[in-house]
Amino acid sequence: MMSGKRIAVLSSAGGGGGGIAAKRMANAIDAGGRHRSEFIDIKSIGEALPQSVSPQKSLTNNIISDTHFTVEYPGFQRGWIIELLSNYDLINIHWASYLLSMSEILELAQKGKPILFMLHDFYYTTGGCHYPATCDQFGLGCHDCPQLDTSQCSPRVIQENYKLKKKIFSLPNVKIAAPSAFLRDAAVESGIISADRAHVLRNAYVPTKIFDVKKPFKRRILLIADSLNERRKHMQFALKVLAALHEVGEEFVVDVVGTAAPELLEYLRQHGVNHTFHGRITEHSRLVDIMSQADILLSASLEDNWPNILVEAGSYGVMPVVGPGHGCAEFVKTFDFGEIAASYEVPSFVNAMIKALSQKSTEKRAKAVSAIRQMHDPKKIAGDLNKILDKMPENTKELAAPNGRI
Repeated sequence: MMSGKRIAVLSSAGGGGGGIAAKRMANAIDAGGRHRSEFIDIKSIGEALPQSVSPQKSLTNNIISDTHFTVEYPGFQRGWIIELLSNYDLINIHWASYLLSMSEILELAQKGKPILFMLHDFYYTTGGCHYPATCDQFGLGCHDCPQLDTSQCSPRVIQENYKLKKKIFSLPNVKIAAPSAFLRDAAVESGIISADRAHVLRNAYVPTKIFDVKKPFKRRILLIADSLNERRKHMQFALKVLAALHEVGEEFVVDVVGTAAPELLEYLRQHGVNHTFHGRITEHSRLVDIMSQADILLSASLEDNWPNILVEAGSYGVMPVVGPGHGCAEFVKTFDFGEIAASYEVPSFVNAMIKALSQKSTEKRAKAVSAIRQMHDPKKIAGDLNKILDKMPENTKELAAPNGRI
């Protein structure tokens, strides 16, 4: 049984979806009182992987999607960081590209160091892409990656990266967890890891404001608009849904949060959609104020895990309207709160929005808020994490590499 251990929580940065979730996980570990965490990012160690090893830009060719594509050239190791991390009892890896190389992770894993990956997207289960979308090579070894810009990187690098990851996940001291069953199940089905070492572990969240969830129905819709053109986010589709909702006579106000391209705001103006633009918000308390007034969260994402924004908004009674087939739909089903559009067609989403806007049961809303807060409570997350850690091997005996070291 793993008790009273020092846990290194690794993330490239403390910001962004994965970084925020990683810091919250570190806080949850400490709140649980059984283990001690130390959050490690590029800023804290003062060194990122060299650009020659892992260029800090996306190398996607945009054919299937414009998902971020991280390329790393295998083989790079820094003895000092392996020595540093060897001093911890467990390494909890979140989105740690540019911070720690896959070859360094393999070295630690082969030394028998217990490692738990917390998956925030598909990156650690592919040759480099973060969301495989409709890729027919996912789970087949990334042999002929259709999303790689081959003018900048050889496909062989992607294949070698996938093999390296497969070696890591073949070791008994390595496990994965993901906030959604959708992502956990996809990892298992891909064949990269066995089901007994793959878990669902929700992201921790502490509401910063407690309010009466029996708030008056205000018909305000929250739209997180950080990107107009990223295909996975499907923001242009979401705008069409809002315009169509307005055209059928529904009255509402849209709270637009994010960098929001000028074209996005112009589209809303041209179609007569009443909206308030809040801009990019860095202070979470300000976002909470907006969420506390909103009733609906529109998320048209084509593929997603278990987004922080659904957890955060749901904690304040904001009802999600999402598309089918991934982590967002799983969220709605888990809490029986929100609407899932039947398909990614405008009429389908409009119907789902109308149903959501017509929901006036304060009792159902209050029940969902309570359940969301309880499921993501840091002490519960710490307890769920402990159940995973208690079944992890604690030996530090070096594990033999089947085909020699990379």
